[in-house]
Amino acid sequence: MACLNALARPLGLAALALCCLLPAQLRAAEDFAFLPAVTFDDPTSMQLLDIARAGDRLVAVGERGVIILSDDDGASWRQAPVPVSVALTALHFPQPELGWAVGHGGTILHSNDGGESWSLQFDGNDANRQYLAWSQKRVGMLEDALAETEDEAQLEELEYALEDARFAVEDASDAIDIGPADPFLDVLFLDASNGFAVGAYGMLYRTHNGGSDWEIAIAGIDNAYRYHYYALAAGADGRLYLSGEAGLLYYSGDTGSSWERVDDLYDGSLFGIAVLGGKLYAYGLRGHVFRSLDGGVSWEEVDNPERYSLYGGTKLADGQVLMVGSGGLVLATKADGGGLRGWRHPSRSSLSSAVQTASGDILLVGMAGLLPLSEAEPL
Repeated sequence: MACLNALARPLGLAALALCCLLPAQLRAAEDFAFLPAVTFDDPTSMQLLDIARAGDRLVAVGERGVIILSDDDGASWRQAPVPVSVALTALHFPQPELGWAVGHGGTILHSNDGGESWSLQFDGNDANRQYLAWSQKRVGMLEDALAETEDEAQLEELEYALEDARFAVEDASDAIDIGPADPFLDVLFLDASNGFAVGAYGMLYRTHNGGSDWEIAIAGIDNAYRYHYYALAAGADGRLYLSGEAGLLYYSGDTGSSWERVDDLYDGSLFGIAVLGGKLYAYGLRGHVFRSLDGGVSWEEVDNPERYSLYGGTKLADGQVLMVGSGGLVLATKADGGGLRGWRHPSRSSLSSAVQTASGDILLVGMAGLLPLSEAEPL
């Protein structure tokens, strides 16, 4: 998972810029974004935003629709054909052959051959249409409720909610005209059929049939201000976790039908979340790291003197969580759970994700492309 291209509310500035463009320019940009990715001479040096294993194969995604593959533990790489040119922010392989990648423009890609080829399952046009329909339905429900209630306190509450819902319809209608603009920032599949994609401005979509159909799934979650969602994770017990902007942190015990919000933990963004056995870690802005031992109900902060933001990470074979972030920072939980140890990559470039290869080496990806952890210096 990765969020270097969409860290917080600056996404709103990008949306504002889009609104200022002429419709013809918007459609031209959209048409370009949904052209096949260009083949690059050295894609490993481009900005890469996520990396994962598909069995023993390594797959990384990044800017301009780049997806690269390695079958020799990262010694050599080749670029896969991809039907879009948008930045790809995250990917997940629940099985070695089955993978999904998400990115800008509401893009969801699918591979059924371990990343060798990709097809477009969903895009921002689909997302905009679904959000408009959902908003219109909510207006109707609130109007009906307002007509039926006589309680003054409830009337006032419903009037405010209806006003917000009507504004949401206006925003959704504008989004239809603008075209696909908002990015997905993470994707998670529980098995070959059931998956989720989350992203900017409260985008939350799910599928029950391997992505043949994606459906908006925001009814069961409290996010009235449409803050961004950054990361998803699942525990071995089926419990789901979701983190986001402005301290958003949720858990779900019913596979995403409803979400319980963790309140008053932290006001800053939480860019990553990881489950390791009975331990749960959430991390993000300015190096804040939190740990839960009870399924996300209660949390404690882990001491970290390195106040660099943490954007992504991975679980290691020895039972630790590795986190990466700005300034080339790499942190790992200690085996005894008593704190953190760290490294800094000499490039000092921002890092967005990491993976452990079949041979045990750790590869990092970020703004400088593909980098080995072996080059980093211990703190």
